[in-house]
Amino acid sequence: MAFFTAYIGTIIFVFGAVIGSFLNVLIYRLPVGMDFKKGNSICPHCEHQLFWKDLFPLFSWIFLGGKCRYCKAPISKQYPIVEALNGAFYVLAYIFLCGGEGIEGLSLKLAGYMIFFSCLIVVSWIDFKHQIIPDSMWIAIFVGGLFVVGDALITGDFSKSWIISRVIGLFTVSGLFLIIGLVTRGRAMGGGDIKLMAAVGFVLGWKAVLIALFMSALFGVIFTIGRKLIVKTEMKGLIPFGPFLAMGSAVCAFVGELIFDSYLNLF
Repeated sequence: MAFFTAYIGTIIFVFGAVIGSFLNVLIYRLPVGMDFKKGNSICPHCEHQLFWKDLFPLFSWIFLGGKCRYCKAPISKQYPIVEALNGAFYVLAYIFLCGGEGIEGLSLKLAGYMIFFSCLIVVSWIDFKHQIIPDSMWIAIFVGGLFVVGDALITGDFSKSWIISRVIGLFTVSGLFLIIGLVTRGRAMGGGDIKLMAAVGFVLGWKAVLIALFMSALFGVIFTIGRKLIVKTEMKGLIPFGPFLAMGSAVCAFVGELIFDSYLNLF
């Protein structure tokens, strides 16, 4: 069974890397309003059309030495990182969130978490580069949450307290962000962050999304201090909070409720 689980995990990683290649398309096209459903992939430098041999997840970047086959311009490390990260999150979701025991871990719940993690990756890159969170991402996360709910109904894990936790999660952090946004007239908190955390709260429940908020703040502080120590320059303009919200949410999908309950047990 362990070998079969490892085999399934490998397939899931490869599938995640392939989807990660599509996420790179979204990261490039969504902020500039390009239609991601039409047109072939092109090199952003020479605009040469790319073929399958140029787009094989992870391996094409490695075999090409991180350069375009046609113009030899450097290809951003973002591409293999997103592909590997997406594949890794899919495997972690399969093992730790969905049982990860052979085919038993292949479920509607896994599909929901795959959508969840992929959207968080896209949000991180787009918000960091462009300071926007596309509505399509929080909507997709909410759909992923519906998949998780559907799985709970099928498997019998659904309960009144379980769904109440997710309904409360819709407003736990997003409600706080909404108040901050109204008080500051949008200067301290954008609408994208509010909608993102509403969707995340629906997927994770109120306990985990609350811990995600604190984890996000911690990641933000660590990034700011670390960048100042290493680069020794201040970032111009506002630092987008979306990437840190995404990071905190991803971590708390695995340990958010555990941290919350462990904290309460201290008292």
